[in-house]
Amino acid sequence: MRHASRQQARAEQRALVIAVLWMLVVQLACVALWDAGWLARQAALVHWLIVGVLPPAFALWGMRHTDAEAAR
Repeated sequence: MRHASRQQARAEQRALVIAVLWMLVVQLACVALWDAGWLARQAALVHWLIVGVLPPAFALWGMRHTDAEAAR
């Protein structure tokens, strides 16, 4: 049982690192597009929220434990 929880914890840590890196890459891309004049400031923010924040948030939310006892 402990081995399974360690594997789950490692998977969650990797998913969190990937999610943070994805958000940063998309944020930098949106800032670059805004700076180049391809996107307005509001459009860059909306694109970052939709493309950069929502997919990792939904993925991490899907990994959460539904039962508090299962999380232990």
